[in-house]
Amino acid sequence: MITTTNVRVKDLRVGTACTVVCVVLGCSGLLAQTPVTQTSLPIGNIEIVNHEVFDEPEDGIAVPYRIANKIHMQTRNVVVERELLFEVGDALDQELIEQTERNLRALTFLRDARVETADVDDDGDGRADRVDVRVLTWDTWSLSPRVDFQQVHDRTIWEAGVSEKNLFGLGKAITVTHRTNLDRTSDRVTYLDPQLVGSRVSMVASGSKLSDGDELLLQLNRNYFSLRDPWSWTVGGGSFSRTDPIYRDGFETERIRHRGQWGDLAVGRAIFRSEQRAVRLHGAYRLREERVGVEGRDFGIAEVGLRSISHRFVRLTHVNQFERNEDFNLGADSFATMGLSTKALGGGGNRAAFLAVGHVQGLPLGEGHFVIAEGRFDGRHERGEWRNALTTFRARYLRKHATRHAFVSRIAYQRGRNLDPEVQLLLGVENGLRGYPVRQFDGNQLLLLSAEERWFMADDVGQLFSLGIAGFIDSGFVWSEEQSFDLDDLKTAIGVSLLLGSNRLSSRGGIRVDVGYGLNRLEGVGRWVFAVGSDIGF
Repeated sequence: MITTTNVRVKDLRVGTACTVVCVVLGCSGLLAQTPVTQTSLPIGNIEIVNHEVFDEPEDGIAVPYRIANKIHMQTRNVVVERELLFEVGDALDQELIEQTERNLRALTFLRDARVETADVDDDGDGRADRVDVRVLTWDTWSLSPRVDFQQVHDRTIWEAGVSEKNLFGLGKAITVTHRTNLDRTSDRVTYLDPQLVGSRVSMVASGSKLSDGDELLLQLNRNYFSLRDPWSWTVGGGSFSRTDPIYRDGFETERIRHRGQWGDLAVGRAIFRSEQRAVRLHGAYRLREERVGVEGRDFGIAEVGLRSISHRFVRLTHVNQFERNEDFNLGADSFATMGLSTKALGGGGNRAAFLAVGHVQGLPLGEGHFVIAEGRFDGRHERGEWRNALTTFRARYLRKHATRHAFVSRIAYQRGRNLDPEVQLLLGVENGLRGYPVRQFDGNQLLLLSAEERWFMADDVGQLFSLGIAGFIDSGFVWSEEQSFDLDDLKTAIGVSLLLGSNRLSSRGGIRVDVGYGLNRLEGVGRWVFAVGSDIGF
């Protein structure tokens, strides 16, 4: 169904909230905004075209696809309208056009989205007077049994339940599941509403009954939707009770009781905005009350932060999700956040300072060829020393040889200092070292290198599945505080993978079957490792 409308996207009516935010940040007289250069042509009509899950074949049996489309609740136009970052009468802004595409593609109930523009000459004088916009979206199947099975060496992870990602065509999601993972079993109910009461506020609420405790979560977010967006805010809270496992040499040696409650109130304001870059200031108050074994961690944190982000997106297929379009930002993202907890702010008796700094940088090397690197530090300063401090460096490399042929690799390095007892750096088949058992290596210094060649052989076969294969080599290790860093300790594995996906039936990317062989013998551990999972990500 094609509907042509003059779409007016209303701003969220949060005048009172904005006033409070501005007072908190003290920014009413300090904010500077760089004027955005836009074309002079105004937007005329906006047309929204939503495509069903399945295309009806011109030849062959079309009845099953037609029945499936009838059963499926198609996304309503109003849901797409609320995601648009432009209105009729606005000057055309290409960045907002492209960001709208990316925002729509990020929705789990859509498998793709495109925004097209066309100049219109109303006067017949050969010069364009306005620009008409056409928004095209493609639905994915939203109601489905939630069945997931992963065999990770000698451990089984499975999930059963039901999920509706587009309730009544309104983009709201509800999921009920029973899951058994590496640490516990859980029964969970989750509700996600990305457009609460027709606004741009999203809400997520979940409750879980765990085999070793329970979890509750409620959060409201008004995120930044583009570089032009001036405001964001978050309000949330929750509680949890569980036991955290401690591993040594691949075996669980003990469990620590961990329970707590938390609350967040954060507001953000863009202090600089241009076509490709934004600088944002945020302030927050965070409450943390935790008991880990016999240790108490109570913090009332007053936090301030600054973030600079730039956009340089590339759109590719056949990287992680077969024929589905994926967006990779090759711009820069830098941030620094500082927090202080004192007794007067609601924390415990000890003063503590929190610091998080980092930078993400993309480096284009050619068409379909780039590196994305990240470095960051997180930690808290307490009792005269850094505690639970973690330094991280990651880099991802992609080279597309052809549309359906890609080489991907990554390197990850982490070093912890005075880590909390429940925080461990673990490495095994479950997080990238295929060929060695689950959580085989533990310590406070981790290095992982991985390379993979992928061939995507068939797309959307019968509109039901896509097929690919991959060959990989992984090398990594985790050193304890008693050990010195030595590259000779690296353990290496090689293997092959079968890649399966269906972008019409699932938004989860795909399934991979890995068979890995450890080149380094470990005492009492077999060399062959088999894993079935739902993550083929780059």
